[in-house]
Amino acid sequence: MNTRIGLAFVTSLLAPLSAITAGDGVSAAKDALSPSAKDAFPPSAKDAFPPSAKDAFPPSAKDAFPPSAKQVIQPSPKSSKDIIPVPTQSSLGRWTLGAGVSWRNIGEIGFRTGISDFTIPGLFQPSSIPVPGIGPAEGPADRIYDNGFVRPDARATRTTDYGYNELGQIQGSTLSFTASGGENQEVTRSSTAAETGWNEDADQVSAPYLKLSYQGDLGNGWTAGPSINVSFAEINGSRRGLNTISAREQMDTFDITATDIYDISGLDLPREVPYTGAPNIVAPLVPNQPVAGSRLFTPTLRTSDLALWNDTIDESLDLDTWSLAFGAEASYRFDNRFYASVGAGFALNAASWKATRSNQLLQQINNGDPVVIDSSSADNIGSSILWGFYLQASAGYQLNESWSLEVNLRHDHTEDLSGSVGGSSFDVDLSGFSAGLGLGYSF
Repeated sequence: MNTRIGLAFVTSLLAPLSAITAGDGVSAAKDALSPSAKDAFPPSAKDAFPPSAKDAFPPSAKDAFPPSAKQVIQPSPKSSKDIIPVPTQSSLGRWTLGAGVSWRNIGEIGFRTGISDFTIPGLFQPSSIPVPGIGPAEGPADRIYDNGFVRPDARATRTTDYGYNELGQIQGSTLSFTASGGENQEVTRSSTAAETGWNEDADQVSAPYLKLSYQGDLGNGWTAGPSINVSFAEINGSRRGLNTISAREQMDTFDITATDIYDISGLDLPREVPYTGAPNIVAPLVPNQPVAGSRLFTPTLRTSDLALWNDTIDESLDLDTWSLAFGAEASYRFDNRFYASVGAGFALNAASWKATRSNQLLQQINNGDPVVIDSSSADNIGSSILWGFYLQASAGYQLNESWSLEVNLRHDHTEDLSGSVGGSSFDVDLSGFSAGLGLGYSF
């Protein structure tokens, strides 16, 4: 091969590479050759290659690479339907942490107070003292009365050994005698026992709270998202001086007077009084025993003693409640400042309580001061988990980009709390309305 022809062939092969390396600002390799070299290619050699070495490579180095990132991420609107747009800051939403205090109308308490477990003592006992000196009601016996006497003598059924002090003791065909000194104590008892109870209306209690919520932009002024609310409330109730048992015992003391009647039919008794007879003398014969069944006892009330008993009961309940609420909230912003929202969700209420009951048995005798003669006490501590739900409406004012002021109205519906202590049981209604005021920070 001719040396000139070989050099021309190598030069033609290097020309495209030189164009890629040099870019648009470097002359093509074939232009760098001397006119004489250019003219050295014979017509036949030129026709052995493609019309241009440039046609063997991509049109330009720029076309050899994929489009720029800018072209992919931000295409024209006409071609963007297959590309995920980058979200703006407003569409990401905002978190708000709030704190405040609400006034809750809750805590209606109902106590059912059981009967105290006390035994009422028996203070008085009935008794009877017979009238002295008058002997048995039937049969011969020495009988001494306040206004005379009758004693048997040697005869079997009649006697002259008798005496009487007043003519008034002789009434027609009878002779009567009286004797005193007997005593009778009668005791009466009564008692009642019944359960009682008390109620305490719902109270206005202050309940601090914390709230965390997230609001995502929905467009047209609307935002929505989840929320969590934690609040605390304390409920107290007590009652003193409750009564479940009452008893009374009364003892009446009577002086007893006995009256015996003797049959003196057909007898003419001496009219000189006081008359005192003697055994075996000449005198009217009087029976030596009273008429059967005629003895009469006459009571005369001397004194009455009264004893009273009653119990007195004090009960109390201290209750702490923690409420953890999970829900959703939707807000509408009227302008750059004012907004309103509604929310609803479920609440988990943890209740911790302590109930106490103390009992005393009081005794009062003859209107004296009451004295404690027995006592007992009981307390119980418990906890419960109660489920519920809530509905809430709020209104707020945006103070600046981060801070806002909010008022809210909420209704909670919660299971009733139940418990017992010392024979008593109770229920607490934890449902009710609340109104709150709080401050929020958005970020």
